[in-house]
Amino acid sequence: MSGPDKTVDFFRVQSICLRAIGIARVDTRVGRAVFAVSFFTVLVMKLGTVMFAVKHIDEIMLLCDCLGPTFTAYLGLVRQYNLRLHRAEVWSIVDEFVALRRLLKSNEIRIVKKYNRIDRFLAWAYLITAMSTGVLFVGVALVLVVLSDRADWKLPLLMDFPFDVKHPVTFTIFFVWCSVAIFWVVLDCVACDSSFGTFSSCLVAHFVIIQDRFESLQFGTGNSALGQLIEYHKHILHVSDRVIDAYKNVILNQLLISSILLCMLGFQLVISAGTSIMVVYVAYGTAIIIQVTYYCYYGSQLYHESTLVHDAVFKSNWYEADVRTQKMLINCMMRAKKPVNAKSGFTEASLPTLKAVAG
Repeated sequence: MSGPDKTVDFFRVQSICLRAIGIARVDTRVGRAVFAVSFFTVLVMKLGTVMFAVKHIDEIMLLCDCLGPTFTAYLGLVRQYNLRLHRAEVWSIVDEFVALRRLLKSNEIRIVKKYNRIDRFLAWAYLITAMSTGVLFVGVALVLVVLSDRADWKLPLLMDFPFDVKHPVTFTIFFVWCSVAIFWVVLDCVACDSSFGTFSSCLVAHFVIIQDRFESLQFGTGNSALGQLIEYHKHILHVSDRVIDAYKNVILNQLLISSILLCMLGFQLVISAGTSIMVVYVAYGTAIIIQVTYYCYYGSQLYHESTLVHDAVFKSNWYEADVRTQKMLINCMMRAKKPVNAKSGFTEASLPTLKAVAG
C-alpha cells in the first residue's frame, strides 16, 4: 500500500486536483474545511447565475448565456460531492492497481506503463487546457473592468444578487471570489474525469494482459495456471464494477446535462451566425464534447477489451485440454461474454452515445 504522503505516479494529476478540493487520501479537518469552502463557493456561484437567469427569463440570449455556467457549476457540485462520497473507495482502487502491478511479469508491466503513459499525457493536457480556459474567462473580465466605467463593471460570469456589488471594495471581493470559484469548478472536472479515465485505462491494460495469458496457455501440465488466471479475471471484473459504481452518478448527469447544453449551444450558434461571439460558442461546445468524449471513449474501451477475453479463451489450445478443463474454459467464456458496461440508469458511456449526443 502507498503511504499517506506518497503520490502514485500514474495518479499524480488527480492527486493534485483532489487535494485542492479537499479530498486527499487521509481525511483530515483541514481537508474537510477545504472541501466545505470550495463546495459552498461553487454553490453560491450557481445560485448567483440562477438569480440572473430568473431576472432575465424573457431575454432568450442572455438566458442561454447564463445557463451554460449554471449547468457547468451544477456538474462541478455533482463531481465534487461524488468524489467526497466515494473518497475512501477512490484511494482504495488506486492502491489496488499498485498492488496488482507488483504481481505482473516484466513484459506485462510494460503494457500497463504504456497505457499509463498515454493516460498521464491526457490528464496533464486536460488540466492545462481547462486551467487556460479559466484564465481566459477571468482575464477577459478583468480587462473589461479596467477599460470600462464603474457602472459597466461585470463579474467573470453573468450573475445577480439581491444587493448592489458595484462598490469598488464589494466588487473586488466578489470578483476574486467568482474567479476562485471558476478554478474550483475546473479542478472538480479534472479530478473526477481524469480519475475515471485513469482507472478505466488501468482496467483496459489488465484485460489486455488477461487476453495474452489465455492465448498463451498450454494445457497438460495441470490446471494451477488456469485457476490463477480465472481468479485474476474475476478480480478485474470486480474492480471494474467498483469503478463504474463509484462514477455512475457523474456519468448520468454528465451525459444528460451535456445533451441539454449542446442543444442550447446549437440554438445560440444559429442566432449568432456571422458574428464574433460565435467563436466563444464554438469553443464552449468543443469543451463540452471533450468532457463527454472522456467518458464515452473509456467506456467503449472497457466494453471492447472485456469482451475480447472471450475470443482469447477460444484462441487457446483448449482442444488439447481434458473435459474438466474445457468446462472451466466454457464457464470463463460465458463470464467474459458479458461486457463491462459503463452504464448508469438509462444512459451508457460509449462511442454510440457520443455520436447520439454530439451528432
